[in-house]
Amino acid sequence: ELKTSSDYDVKSFASSYGIDLSTSEIRALRPLLDEVSFHWIFTGIPEVFIKKVRIAIGDRKAEQLLQMYFDAKQ
Repeated sequence: ELKTSSDYDVKSFASSYGIDLSTSEIRALRPLLDEVSFHWIFTGIPEVFIKKVRIAIGDRKAEQLLQMYFDAKQ
């Protein structure tokens, strides 16, 4: 759903989880959605993907997103 949502809707969605993303960050993240794999639930997120997220949105926001993933996984 995030792939087809407007930048505004994605910004609102992220904000509802405490993540403030700019339009340029959203546009940088959007292509990465094609790389996300269901099996990461079991194997973890590959470091190369994490690096791409860090490049797209910076270390602080990437850490926030990763923490949310790890919290949800527990």
